Amino acid sequence: MLRLLIALLILISATIPSFGSTAYKNKLMPPFASTVYGNNGKPIGFFYTGKFRLYAPYSKIPKTLIYAVITAEDERFFKHSGIDPIGIVRAAITDISRGKIVQGGSTITQQLAKMVFLSPKRTIERKLKEIELAKKLEENLTKEEILELYLNYVYLSNGAYGVRAAAWVLFGENLNQLTPAQCALIAGIIRGPEYYNPFKHPQRALKRRNLILKKMLDKGYISKEEYNQAVNEPLTPLKTPNRPRTAGYDLDFVKFEILKKGILTTRQLYSGGYSIYTSIDPEIEKYAQNVLKQFNEAYSKAHKLEDLQCAGFAVDKDGKVIFVVGGSDYSQTKLNRAFQVQRPIGSTAKPFTYLTAFQNGWSPLDFIPNQPIEMPMDKFDPRTGKRLWWKPENYGKKFSPFMTLRQALMNSVNVATLHLAMNFPRKIRENLIKFELISPDSPFDLSYVLGSFPSNLYRVVRAYTAFQSGGILKEPYSVLKVKNRYEKTVYIGYPRLKKVSDPESVFILRSIMQDVVKNGTAASISYLTDRFDVAGKTGTTNDYRDTYFTGFTTSFVMSVWFGRDSYKTMWRGATGGGVSAPPWGKIALKLCEKFSCSKFVPPYEEIVKSYPPPTHFPEKEMEELYYDQLINQLGEETSSKEEEVGESNSSSDRR
Repeated sequence: MLRLLIALLILISATIPSFGSTAYKNKLMPPFASTVYGNNGKPIGFFYTGKFRLYAPYSKIPKTLIYAVITAEDERFFKHSGIDPIGIVRAAITDISRGKIVQGGSTITQQLAKMVFLSPKRTIERKLKEIELAKKLEENLTKEEILELYLNYVYLSNGAYGVRAAAWVLFGENLNQLTPAQCALIAGIIRGPEYYNPFKHPQRALKRRNLILKKMLDKGYISKEEYNQAVNEPLTPLKTPNRPRTAGYDLDFVKFEILKKGILTTRQLYSGGYSIYTSIDPEIEKYAQNVLKQFNEAYSKAHKLEDLQCAGFAVDKDGKVIFVVGGSDYSQTKLNRAFQVQRPIGSTAKPFTYLTAFQNGWSPLDFIPNQPIEMPMDKFDPRTGKRLWWKPENYGKKFSPFMTLRQALMNSVNVATLHLAMNFPRKIRENLIKFELISPDSPFDLSYVLGSFPSNLYRVVRAYTAFQSGGILKEPYSVLKVKNRYEKTVYIGYPRLKKVSDPESVFILRSIMQDVVKNGTAASISYLTDRFDVAGKTGTTNDYRDTYFTGFTTSFVMSVWFGRDSYKTMWRGATGGGVSAPPWGKIALKLCEKFSCSKFVPPYEEIVKSYPPPTHFPEKEMEELYYDQLINQLGEETSSKEEEVGESNSSSDRR
C-alpha cells in the first residue's frame, strides 16, 4: 500500500503545473469585476461576467480580517510550509471524539490549491494533488501572497467571491470600514458559505462569529473592549444583501464611451478589475428617471398609449455627463433612446439657421417674409405621374407678409425660417456639419432647416453646448479617470473642444432663445426665469411623432424627448413646449438647486441693446400693412404661439 501511494505521488507530481517566473501571484489571479463610481465616489455599478469578485491587494486587507481568517481556518499558517501535520492530527482527534467531521485538516495553502487548480470532488488522488500543489505554492510564493490569493478567491455566500466583494455584498462597506465583528463573520462563513449565510441562517452565523471573536480575544488579536463591543454588534446593517448592479441607462453610456474611445477592451472592462470614476450624479440620475417616468405614465394614461417613451440627457458646463435616461424603465426596456436611436429633431434645428444669419451680418430686427411657399420635389405621384410639390405650413395655417427674425425664432415659425434659409443654404449646411449634427457626406435639402434629418439627444446636447459657451463645442464625456487594479491611473478624461462660431453671434442667438422661454413656444416653463437665466428651443416633428425641449443655464445643457417606439403620432397637438418642456423644467430646478444657476454673461439686456441695426426691410408698399400687423402681434405675443414642423415632403401643420 505504501509503495502504491509513493508511486501515485510521483505520477501526480509530474502532472502538476510548474511555476516559472511568470507563473507567480499575478498569473494565478482570477478575473475581477470593474467598478464604476459616481461623482460622489460611491459605486453605481459593476462590469463582470461569471463570478462577482473585487480585487483586494494584501496591503488593503485589514489586519483584523487576516487574524480572523487565520483563527478560523489555519491557526499555524505562518509556521507550516503548506501542510500542517499538527493541524491534521488535531482535526482527526476532534472528529473522532465528536463522532463526525467537525474540523477540516486542509491548510489555507491547500484550500487555495484546490480553488485554483482542482475540482471539489473528494478522492485520494485529488487530495494528493492538493498536497503537492500546496508545497509548490509555498516554494514560489510568500505567505502574504498566498493569503492575498486566498482572500480574493474564497466564496463567502450571496454571490460574493473574495473578501472585498463580501464586504460590499454583506455590509455595503469598503474593506477599510469593517469592524472586528464583521471581520469575524466573514471568516466564519468560509467553513460553510450557505450553512453560515447571515441572511438565511442568522443564528448559526452569529454563534460562529462570536466563537471566532472569543478565539481572537484569547490569542490577543483583539482587546477585551473590542470583544465586548463586537459580540453585541448586529450581524449586518443590511436587511438584504447588496446585489451588484450591472446595467442601466447610465452604465450603458459609460460602457459605450469606454469602448468607443478605446479606453479599455471588452475583456479588460469585464475581467480586469478596473476602477472607473465618472461624472454621473446618482441622485440626479434617479430623480430625472423618476420625473420622466411620471410624466410618461401620465401622458400615456391621458391619451391611452401603450408604447409612449421618454429620454433625457444632461451635461454640465464643462461637458461632463450628469445623467442619462434612455427610457421610462430599464427593467422593461433596455433600448437607450438618449444615444442609441436616431429620429428627426424638428425645430430643435432652427437655431442653426438663425445663427448663420447673425454670422452673416443679419440683425434680429431684420424682416423676413412669412408667406406660403411651394417648391417642386424630385418625387412624383405614382397614380398620376405628376410632380409632387412641397408646401410647408405654419401652425394654424397662419401667414403674414413679414416678421422680424426675433419673432420668427421665438415663435418657431416654419415658413419664415425657410424664407430666411434661402439666403444661405450652403452656409447652414456648413454649420450643421461644424456643429456635428450631420456628417460631411450627408445629403442636404431645405427640409433640414426644419429638422427633418435624424439625430439623438447626445448629438443635440453636444451641439447646444456651443450655444451655452459662446461658440465652443464640447464633446460630452462621463469617464473622468480609470485606474487598474493596482491603483495606477491608466486614463484621464478630458473634453474635446472645438470653436464653431464667433461669440457675438451666439450671444445674439442666446438672447432670442431666452425669449423662447419667457414668451415663446416654451412659455410653460417661464417661471424658471424668475430664478435664473434659461435659454432653449422646442422641437416637434411631423404628425406629432416626437417632442423635444433642449435648453441650458449657466450650469448645464439638457435635452428631453418624448415619442412612441412605433413611430406613430403621439396625439394631435402634442408639442415640445407642452410635452417635453414641463419635465425639463422640473429637473432643471433640481439641477440648479445642486449646481447653482445664475445670470448669463453678457446679460440679456446688454445684448438686446447692442443688436445690429436692421438692414432688411419690407418692400415699401407693404410697410403700412406690416406695421399694423406688428402692433397686433406684439399685443398677442403671449397668447398666440407658433411652433414647429418636422420632416420634409409634408404640408401638414405642426406646433
